[in-house]
Amino acid sequence: MSGRLLLDSKSSAAANMAIDESLLRHARDPILRMYGWEEVCVSIGYFQKASVVATGTSFVRRYTGGGLVEHGRDLTYTLVLPADHPLTAAGTLPSYRAIHEGVATALRAAGIDCHLATAQPKKDHASCFLKPVPADILDSQGGKLAGAAQRRTRQGCLHQGSILLPGQIPAQLAKILPDHLARVLQTSWSTTAQTCAEKELAEKLFRERYSTRDWNSSR
Repeated sequence: MSGRLLLDSKSSAAANMAIDESLLRHARDPILRMYGWEEVCVSIGYFQKASVVATGTSFVRRYTGGGLVEHGRDLTYTLVLPADHPLTAAGTLPSYRAIHEGVATALRAAGIDCHLATAQPKKDHASCFLKPVPADILDSQGGKLAGAAQRRTRQGCLHQGSILLPGQIPAQLAKILPDHLARVLQTSWSTTAQTCAEKELAEKLFRERYSTRDWNSSR
């Protein structure tokens, strides 16, 4: 199976979320998108209240669930899997674990000791990185290094992931992550760009959803 690799530059928070949803809606093959953020901001889960965001902080509501994630110095990636992909059918935890095993092997290859969490969180917290859940990636002290959130639709599975380390992220990590995820997905990547249809829908979603107060502050 072949997949698409999108190495995008920095975009606004609203644009990043619009692109991810557009890729899901057009899913035909596995897609790995790696990208950055034009400004420091946070994203909140689909079901979170906007009140979890500190006053004055720029934010966007994701299409996926999960908790608040700080962006700006993290390594962010998105996986889109079509409806007929085995990991889409496997369900949330099995697919989450499999993908994070690939991320963890990439982290170890970059010299970062880590393991997958097995225990349920001891307490609830609005921030994703302060609430490790099973199959999240932890350091030797139990601190969370990587998390993600998923959403399934009839088109497939959207997996939005973030890697946030205590120190600087090794430059090599972004270079080796695609290969490690390719092994998990049993695919090979072909570097590509958004199609015209994907761009058109992303622009529409940007205007009508992710840049609007109705969407971002609806809860």
